[in-house]
Amino acid sequence: MTAILRTLLAIAILGWCGIVAAAPGVPAKLPELPRVPSLELGVPRAEDLAEIDDVLAHITSDDSVQRESGVREILELSPRLVVAMRRRLGSIADGSNRNAMKILLFDVRRAAREEVKDEPDDTDDKKDGPDYLALLVARPRKPLDAYRDLTRVLALSRMLEHAGTIEAIRGIIEVHVRFGEFLRVDTQRALSRLGDRAVPALIEARRHPTERIAKWATRRLDALGRAAPGQAAQIGDVALLADVLRAYGRTKDLDAARIVVSFAGSERTQLREAARQSIAMFGETGHWQLRDAYENVVGKRAARDWGWERTARELFGELDRLRRAEIIDTFAKGLEARTRGDLEAMRAAYDQVLARSPEFERADEMAEGYLEYASKHADAERDRALLSLRRAERIGKDAERLKKIQSLLYALEAGRIAERGIADKSLLKRAVETDPDNARARDELLKLSRVEPPSDRRTRYAIAAAIGLSALAGMLFILLRRRTPAPEPPPRTSNAP
Repeated sequence: MTAILRTLLAIAILGWCGIVAAAPGVPAKLPELPRVPSLELGVPRAEDLAEIDDVLAHITSDDSVQRESGVREILELSPRLVVAMRRRLGSIADGSNRNAMKILLFDVRRAAREEVKDEPDDTDDKKDGPDYLALLVARPRKPLDAYRDLTRVLALSRMLEHAGTIEAIRGIIEVHVRFGEFLRVDTQRALSRLGDRAVPALIEARRHPTERIAKWATRRLDALGRAAPGQAAQIGDVALLADVLRAYGRTKDLDAARIVVSFAGSERTQLREAARQSIAMFGETGHWQLRDAYENVVGKRAARDWGWERTARELFGELDRLRRAEIIDTFAKGLEARTRGDLEAMRAAYDQVLARSPEFERADEMAEGYLEYASKHADAERDRALLSLRRAERIGKDAERLKKIQSLLYALEAGRIAERGIADKSLLKRAVETDPDNARARDELLKLSRVEPPSDRRTRYAIAAAIGLSALAGMLFILLRRRTPAPEPPPRTSNAP
């Protein structure tokens, strides 16, 4: 009878979830187009500019120790200072004598016995070539104005390279754009050291209004092996791939449009949002790829009177419905597994739901299942039990259940610490205070209370006994050893006549 009731309950749950997923009578609201991220730098904070200026002052100081200290400080700067770095780079570009900087760098390279060319070879990809910044920091050179400007520009380029964000790498490319060919080789070497992290900014630079820069960026991508959209889409880093998708949207690269659209339904939130932002940036340019994608997903053509915005929103809505239906189906399988007592299958299903939809609206129902799993597997699978409890703590909304979850967490953490030889009563006390019904915590706390360390008196007795035994052994050694006779004194001689 119990088995029949469980089966009927599982069928009811699956049917309800199917109704919610389909909702035939209620027209679903179409998702809005995402906001396109701005390329504006913004205004840097005064304290950020002051921090950058302080490092630059050290690097161009007359004191060699200060200069070396300034170079080391580059590695300690936070990526949050990128806006200040680029603002300072722009101010130097606006007020510097580029020709004097070029001549000075020419002299520095010649002094370092590097082959000098007015137009350095564009194929120079060496990552370990001469460090121009190190050559300049070694000693100040004249003219001092050109020396300070050139040293600061190279230092700012290193700062941006250390930050490594797409905003920072745009700044590195700006070094070549603003200062010209004499800093191209240094820029190329920085981009080579960055590797794939330079790809999104280089994709954007391919559409630079200056043809010379656009062709140069294309050659840089080719040198990195990421010139084609299919090659760039193979980048494994999710955050970096998201920047690549947005870069294709900004440049309206039709060769990449189909790849971008394919990520619009990705299970990874970061990639899905980036692809939809890219589609919004494509605009009308990518309309026919959107129509093709809609037909492939829905099985029918998009209406002729739909503009690109309506087509995009319809496509996004359909992709979301499909993904949601799969999530609800997985959730229903987890509920059914719990009903039949298979908590391991339930946990696996719930984990899939949260991985695909971290803010799932029925997540609170999964918290009870996670707690049940952790209570049952606390000894055999403690690590999984702890992970389940942390997830239940995040998604649960019921206050009383939350106390039980936190109490069991404290108890299991105390058990983990105890394996390292540390008895932490405080965690067990917190567990009991949080949930007085936590039998595990109460039993463990009682065991620890019964274990008494040896008293001081017992320790003193043991030490005294050891000393007594040592003394007795010494006395026996002295009494039992063979006595050797004392030597007789020599006979006394008489000096009488």
